[in-house]
Amino acid sequence: MSTVAKKIIMGSGAVDVPSDDDFNTVGFLSHFDGANNGVNNVFDDESDNNHTVTPSSGVTQGSFSPFSRPDGEWGAYFDGTGDGLSAPASNDFDLGTGDWTVEFFINAPDQSDKFIVSFRSASNDLHITTGGYQSTSGVLRVSFGGSSHVSSTVVCNNTWKHCAITRSSNTVRMYVNGSLETTATNNTDMSAGAMAFATNGIGGGNNLTGNLSNFRMLKGTALYTGSSFTVPASSLTAITNTVVLTLQSNRFIDNSASAHVMTAAGDTKVTPFSPLSTEVYDPETQGGGTELVNAQNTYLSFPLNGDFVFSGDFCVETWFYGSGGDRSLYVAYDGSTYFALNVSVSAAQFNIYLGVAPSGNVWTVSNTVKANAWHHIALTRSGSTLNIFQDGVSLGTNTSSATFGYSSPQVNRIGGGASGTASKHGSFRIVKGSPVYTSNFTPPTARLTAITNTEILLNMANAQAFDSAAQNNLTLAGNAKISTSQSKFGGRSLSLDGGTSYCYARYPNEGNIGSSPFTIEFWIYGTFNNGTVKIIFDGRSAGDTSQWMLAQEADNTWAVQDSDGNEVASGWDANTFSNNTWTHVAISRSGSTTKYFINGTATASVSDSTNWVNGDLTIGGRYADAGNSHLGYIDEFRISKIARYTSNFTPDTEPFPDRGEL
Repeated sequence: MSTVAKKIIMGSGAVDVPSDDDFNTVGFLSHFDGANNGVNNVFDDESDNNHTVTPSSGVTQGSFSPFSRPDGEWGAYFDGTGDGLSAPASNDFDLGTGDWTVEFFINAPDQSDKFIVSFRSASNDLHITTGGYQSTSGVLRVSFGGSSHVSSTVVCNNTWKHCAITRSSNTVRMYVNGSLETTATNNTDMSAGAMAFATNGIGGGNNLTGNLSNFRMLKGTALYTGSSFTVPASSLTAITNTVVLTLQSNRFIDNSASAHVMTAAGDTKVTPFSPLSTEVYDPETQGGGTELVNAQNTYLSFPLNGDFVFSGDFCVETWFYGSGGDRSLYVAYDGSTYFALNVSVSAAQFNIYLGVAPSGNVWTVSNTVKANAWHHIALTRSGSTLNIFQDGVSLGTNTSSATFGYSSPQVNRIGGGASGTASKHGSFRIVKGSPVYTSNFTPPTARLTAITNTEILLNMANAQAFDSAAQNNLTLAGNAKISTSQSKFGGRSLSLDGGTSYCYARYPNEGNIGSSPFTIEFWIYGTFNNGTVKIIFDGRSAGDTSQWMLAQEADNTWAVQDSDGNEVASGWDANTFSNNTWTHVAISRSGSTTKYFINGTATASVSDSTNWVNGDLTIGGRYADAGNSHLGYIDEFRISKIARYTSNFTPDTEPFPDRGEL
């Protein structure tokens, strides 16, 4: 077991707080510890006005927010089909014959020949791949000047590995997890072109599937030259001679002094899934995020009165995470004209309606909002000067002293839009009487607060069932809710009615386990031998054979369906569950063997090299509303990308830890 207690200072002294040394492998964790009868679609206005906020169908909130993790503890996910991240050619990338360091963290399941990073323009360029065509797949391979250097350690096995390559006085060293892998002499005069992550820098292709985090490049310094070193336990920083520092923030930016412009391709995503997750997610300090499932028909509505009329200075600001198309960040409509701030990711522009009809004069400003990344956006007015800011930088100004908004609007809301798919919104605030920002500024690094003149403030932090790994927003559908009637730990659990209730997340790709080790575990309580089929968890988005699921059959046997639609270990637990008793269930794969545990005892073991993938993640029911939900309660649901159990064990006697080692 990897659960230990670490002493941290809280209040008057040091206390023991459980931690998990493998927390950075956790793709999902929920304790279901909200208020009794709690759901995820009730929103609280934290301003003194306490406006009523009404969600449409399809709106939920959770822990995936701009502040899910502190800056530095983020990464990026690449799906292997056209994803990539690049920066234009720069003298920073011309390493010459001098010393240098490249280091990063990688978590990838794909062991074929894939690019991690490349600086490609000529034969002397530098590129780092997974070396899939070597005798051992998934190793680290570094090539430049016609020479290649290969690690002996596999770095692509769905666990986080720290990789570092240095050159010091023509000696090249390669390290994996702080241990020296190989040493070679190479005095190549290295020129380079553009920088590209997860793809071949010349013509694309060979795209990496997996996660990268905290990439740093030093020009002129070989940071590591000994036989070993201690792997960094905190986010990398821009030390002397740093020319690139990226893949560590809630958006695609280079945190070095060079500030290279980063361009994402495909649907590359920023993600809080990283090797450096040491902080416990707390909605009180980090806020949350709201997910609007459909661009046109999902939104949060505000009161339809004159509270949102702006005759003087004002500020409308929010955090936005979109996947394409356009979205109304704020819109008021009186039946003929609009006051609205719209963002279009695909057209790379803001469309600002200043009390005009849709065909009237619209203020259009170019933006660089990236899909699948968080951006802070603010529309302000100071005097008669309007300003639009993206990530703290002014993109343009306009002039108007007109009154915006309406005394009796027909529409007053966040959300809606002409096109696009799901979007996510972080903290949202409207201030009347102050512009808040009048010049370039550093975007907020924590949830917004109710400053003077705040008209409305939403921090989207009211979810009652949330992911403590801070990677997902959960929807409680049907009659699913938090209940104090039963629990394994914490006095509360997820309640399901045996009909059409379920809990689901539009699960990010960190949940795709591939053919690597994993553990899915939870506690379950309720009625089992009731002669009906019940779905306990379901990785499908549609159809019956697309992803993986666990079902209780009508005869009380349990069946697991893999991503190919085949049943594995069918009937592995016939008639061993007792009604109305808390039971720990775990499915854990190590190598090509998957074991199924009931209360820590292996009840089945099968050969399994299945490529386990998922679409959405549904807990307690079927992916669609089909009357197959569990009748009872579920508590402590966790998915880890490691094999936590390979032999019989004693289940934990306390909740799963919410953080890694300090």
